[in-house]
Amino acid sequence: MPARALSERAVRAALAAHFAPGQLAAELDEYTPAEVWDRRVRSDGGLLASYRPREELAQAELTCSFVIPSDDEWPTALADLGPACPLGLWVRGREQLAQLTDSAVTVTGNRVPTEHAVTRAHEFATALAEADHTVTATLAFGVDSTAHQAAAETGRATLAVLPRGLDGAHPHAHAPLLRSILDNGGAAVSLYRPGTATSGATLKASSVVLAALARAVILVEALDHVSAMYAAETAVGLHRPLLAAPATGDVRSSGNARLINGQLAVNSPDPHLALALPHTRVTRAGDVADGDLLLAAVAEEGADYSTTPYIAHPEPFDPSCGCGVCCLVTAPGEVVVLSQGDPWESCDPWPPTTACSSSPPSG
Repeated sequence: MPARALSERAVRAALAAHFAPGQLAAELDEYTPAEVWDRRVRSDGGLLASYRPREELAQAELTCSFVIPSDDEWPTALADLGPACPLGLWVRGREQLAQLTDSAVTVTGNRVPTEHAVTRAHEFATALAEADHTVTATLAFGVDSTAHQAAAETGRATLAVLPRGLDGAHPHAHAPLLRSILDNGGAAVSLYRPGTATSGATLKASSVVLAALARAVILVEALDHVSAMYAAETAVGLHRPLLAAPATGDVRSSGNARLINGQLAVNSPDPHLALALPHTRVTRAGDVADGDLLLAAVAEEGADYSTTPYIAHPEPFDPSCGCGVCCLVTAPGEVVVLSQGDPWESCDPWPPTTACSSSPPSG
């Protein structure tokens, strides 16, 4: 069937079933999804030609909805992924999705955490939920499932990101947790149509979405190179605020140690400091407005967080200004982190930094 006779939803679902977004990025820059599907069908040896997009979508939507960028429920934050932005998302709990993603904060970490990390995950998730943020996590054993359970204890709905089709849970043992999330006003999303099994590739791709959906990411405890680290590194790449609990010396927190030592994450021993992150925005140094509350400047060598947030006056951008932005970065194109307000209840929440970045602005 020619793609022009199909809905955009059916075409996008068909493309998503066979290709990762990055594989189609160049074509989608030039052609509509329907045109890309037709081109791919013509060049394929027969597999795509035998695929029935309309019927496959109808069958899959007996289990869950397929949400696309033109839908009101579409999480606009995913646009930050650029060419890797999903063609669509499979969703259970569609009615709640927009509200949940508007205040989403990801909490993630090891599948086999230390006891200290389990306690810390519970504390972070509880603090976030009590402040009306949506705890967002996978269903994995350890840190992620603990975060869902802690948020549920406060009565707050959560958002789950799965690396498989939504006709099941991953891990299978957490099917009751998935049902509980949905029964209590939460939602679950996936890149993958029902019937898709978990693999290394789906775990990695889902970790990217886990970070992109959220306004901030909290890494409770992670070994280097586990799935949670993909989420943390995606947060860095997307300029999402990233908070990491302090490394403990246990090898299971080696990922936290690397990110903190590399100044890619905020080192935070206090779960309540997580409440600051969803209130921040990231901008370019040249766009800092007079009166903005400055939290950090991020140059190639990493982030420099202020001991106390302070008002910046770099107008226009002036490297000799003396504020943290102008002290650390050298061009208007570099990144700074700003706050839209002062959400802290305690003094000096950020780690000590150089005298230059914590001094009051003179410009």
